[in-house]
Amino acid sequence: KQDERQANHLILQRRHVAIIPEYHPKQHKPVVHPQRAKVVGPSGEEIHVDAWGRIKVRFLFTRVEDHSHDSGAGSNDNDTDSAWVDVLTPWAGEGYGMRLHPRIDEMVVIDFFDGDIDRPFVLGRIHEGQRHPVQFDQIGQLPETKVLSGIKTKEYKGTGYNQLRFNDTTGQISSQLHSSHGASQLNLGKLSHPKKSADSAERGEGFELRTDQWGALRAGQGLLISTYAQSQATGQHLESSVAKQQFKSSHDNSQVLSEVAKNQQTDPIQSVEQLKAFAAQLEQDIAKFNQALLLLSSPDGIGLSTAQDIHLCANGQINQTAGSSINVSTQSDFIAHAHGKISALAIQGGIKAVSAKEKVEIAAHNNAISVLARLGIDIQSTEDKIILRSKKGIELYGGTSSLKIDEKIELKTPAQIELKAAQHAFLKGEKAEQPDIQQENKPSYLRFKIADLEGKPAKNVEYMIFRADGGQHIGVTDASGHTQMIQTEASEKVSLHISDKNAAKFQVCDED
Repeated sequence: KQDERQANHLILQRRHVAIIPEYHPKQHKPVVHPQRAKVVGPSGEEIHVDAWGRIKVRFLFTRVEDHSHDSGAGSNDNDTDSAWVDVLTPWAGEGYGMRLHPRIDEMVVIDFFDGDIDRPFVLGRIHEGQRHPVQFDQIGQLPETKVLSGIKTKEYKGTGYNQLRFNDTTGQISSQLHSSHGASQLNLGKLSHPKKSADSAERGEGFELRTDQWGALRAGQGLLISTYAQSQATGQHLESSVAKQQFKSSHDNSQVLSEVAKNQQTDPIQSVEQLKAFAAQLEQDIAKFNQALLLLSSPDGIGLSTAQDIHLCANGQINQTAGSSINVSTQSDFIAHAHGKISALAIQGGIKAVSAKEKVEIAAHNNAISVLARLGIDIQSTEDKIILRSKKGIELYGGTSSLKIDEKIELKTPAQIELKAAQHAFLKGEKAEQPDIQQENKPSYLRFKIADLEGKPAKNVEYMIFRADGGQHIGVTDASGHTQMIQTEASEKVSLHISDKNAAKFQVCDED
């Protein structure tokens, strides 16, 4: 056709010149395979990382003479040898994950994304010949200790370590979380001594939490320590139904004894309601504590032993109940003090108090002593005399007769009087000189108990106590509603003023 046009674009190549693909330096790089490198950093440092946990390395193939043009960078064994290099980690989240920084002089394996030599990352670490594998507990070598696995760290610029060690020895399986500081350890399973070889001596079964330093066991909602078995952890975490049943039984027994005490006109047990309330804090159905209780429970006994002292202290009551006997023995003195009263009741067996050597003293400094028996009262002195003294007089009553001794002697009887003696001598009157009864002036103690109108203890109530000499004591009541203890050298009158603006809502309990 006359109107058709054609165009062509030709690239001509000389016949004797080879044809090669087009080359782009940033794209057409040689593929790089994994390389070994040494972790480097500033002199005197042991761990050198940036904010992203990256490290710097020196490749093992670098030579000093090849890097003299750049002050040796790349072969200086310091932080000038490379740019920051990412470290592969099994877990990397936003602020969480796993962090095990390679340390200076450790050997690492460097790989490259897409084989690109400009995109290196740390693939892992190797021990090499100069660095033997992990040595748990600072002893033992492979392959003798091949059944041990876990993690062991090294103290920064120190010789201490932490370790999580798993022992998979047949018949001796165990785990250990250990810090070399104070030999602080949590050991679980079939416990054994550290392995120097394939075998090691056993040292127990179960768990051990120990340290050469100090220890603390703390639980803000409550703590149960029990030796009741719970096979294969199939029960509830705070299962304590047996202990709760024991508290209930103790409450029932104490209630019975308390009612008997009331009938015998002595003091009931004050802890009955507290024992019931304590047992109520142990939820049986859902196995939890309603308060921050510490409960010790054991089917076969609980022992406390120390070479020094044991101290029991409670702002409330200390209650002891037993299905059998409560025995107290001491190689020195037994001393009991009570700000209120001391009351003892024996329902069946009687009460016995014996002093094998020294005398027995019974005294009531500000009141009387009353002795009552349904049957006889027998007072004997096997080797000395019996002395009865009274400043105001002595009265003896027997049947329908009486003998009254004071300023005079008065004898009354509706029957005859028999006087049998070898001789009878009636002389003139003579006044009996009665020795003074020595009574020390004992100090007096007093504290008040403040309660609300329902009788419940009122705590943190402001008060003032006024002394007879004008002295004052200011404070607030404690958790049981008590004021501070006031001591005087002799008996005196004091007055209590409740300074709280709601004083009308409180009362002072007479028993305190």
